[in-house]
Amino acid sequence: MPALHPFPTRATLGVSLLTIAMVATAAAGSLDLPVRGAGLSFGNSQTFTGLRFNLIDHDLQTIRGVTVTFWAPTHEPRGRIQGLSLGLAGTAADEIDGVTLNLLGCGADRVRGVAVAGLGAGAGDFTGLGLGGLGFGGDDLTGIVVGGLGLGGDRMTGLMVGGLGLGGDRMTGLMVGGLGVGGEDMTGVMVGGLGVGGEDLTGLFLGGLGVGGERLTGLFVAGLGAGGESLTGIAVAGGGLHADRFAGLAACGAYLRGDVLTGVGVGAYNRFDVGVQGLQIGIINHAAELHGVQVGLLNHAGNNRRGARWLPLLNLHLGD
Repeated sequence: MPALHPFPTRATLGVSLLTIAMVATAAAGSLDLPVRGAGLSFGNSQTFTGLRFNLIDHDLQTIRGVTVTFWAPTHEPRGRIQGLSLGLAGTAADEIDGVTLNLLGCGADRVRGVAVAGLGAGAGDFTGLGLGGLGFGGDDLTGIVVGGLGLGGDRMTGLMVGGLGLGGDRMTGLMVGGLGVGGEDMTGVMVGGLGVGGEDLTGLFLGGLGVGGERLTGLFVAGLGAGGESLTGIAVAGGGLHADRFAGLAACGAYLRGDVLTGVGVGAYNRFDVGVQGLQIGIINHAAELHGVQVGLLNHAGNNRRGARWLPLLNLHLGD
């Protein structure tokens, strides 16, 4: 005859406790087991410190410790999460401080710390280390942020990497886009697999095919071409360069074209329709008004006297 057990086994006791927790959660919102001010919580506890499990968060206030959420809220996220948050579909709150790891996505108005999402992540204000499997976006992004496909924000500062591309209004730091990088005000080092473009560019810019902008200052290297309204510094392109005004060194393998050059211009066909102050080197050099030296197979200085406007090998105009 089998022995009788006067007390439940451990497995039976565990199932009983879990059943009680679920019934209490459904009836009262959450079941909290506090231990010295912290503890274990099942359900939608709005303010809690410890280890917390919940299906869907709503009306959060302050959660500290470790919280596990199985589904993202459908309404506007609220409250603050501090510590480690784990989400199956996603974690969402008004503020997240600490580490948040999510299978699908996460989002908050403000995030400080580490945010990792299998698909994508977004924050109004993000500071720290961020990784989105497909993408990452926000208003202010600061730190190291990587988007598997793309990355975008209004203000981006730090190291930003977009698998395909990234873009923003004001970008400062090191920005790398698999295909391209684009923005309005860009300062730092920008690398685009195909190209880099913006309005105000200051720093080092590398474009596999091209670099373009309105006002460019610094070092620019493009596989095919680069151009803008004004280009100050050093510009190098395998194909052509074009700008209204060049100041510094502009060198390309084919066509160098602009209105005004102050500095050194190197190109197979080197043409400036307003004037040159400095040195032109090319196969054919053309300056509507030259104040400097031309070295090339054929050189034209429009302000020289007749008979000295077109000269082979060397032409110069050193006076007014």
